Amino acid sequence: MKLSNILLATTLLAGAATASEFTGYKGLTKHLKSESKKHGNTASTADVKKAIAAKDWAVVDVRTMEEWSAAHIKGTSRIGRQAPEKALGNIVLDDDDKFIKNKLIVVCNTASRASIEAETFRKMGFAKVKIYGINTWIDECNPVTNKYSKAKDKQGTKIKFGNFYAEHCKK
Repeated sequence: MKLSNILLATTLLAGAATASEFTGYKGLTKHLKSESKKHGNTASTADVKKAIAAKDWAVVDVRTMEEWSAAHIKGTSRIGRQAPEKALGNIVLDDDDKFIKNKLIVVCNTASRASIEAETFRKMGFAKVKIYGINTWIDECNPVTNKYSKAKDKQGTKIKFGNFYAEHCKK
């Protein structure tokens, strides 16, 4: 009986010690975003605009299809989070698996998911990887576009889809 109690206590203590080392999503992304900022790996809106026009940069979005369809920066590519490493190859590599774009800006809503994915992309060999939150783009009155069309609007509102701006930008 004593031996089983000792084993149980040891197991609980070991589990508690391991659990205290766990870092949750908010803590992890806060740390990664802070590290990105400290090392100059947080993109500005000007950086994103330059990267979209540059030949050696790719601006990729790791948000869900629904998020990206609702609003994305024109000129970005959606790679999602299920297997972004595979999707990324189609955008940045040539037929011989050589980089044609060796620098990335990774976009999501607040740069939290981008900060996690950026760690993987750095390990894949990219020369530079920065993170960016599309909320900044929107807040600075830059247009977003969407994937919806008039044909999908069944309510007869004749909405014209295309570029949109945040409400505070219309004043």
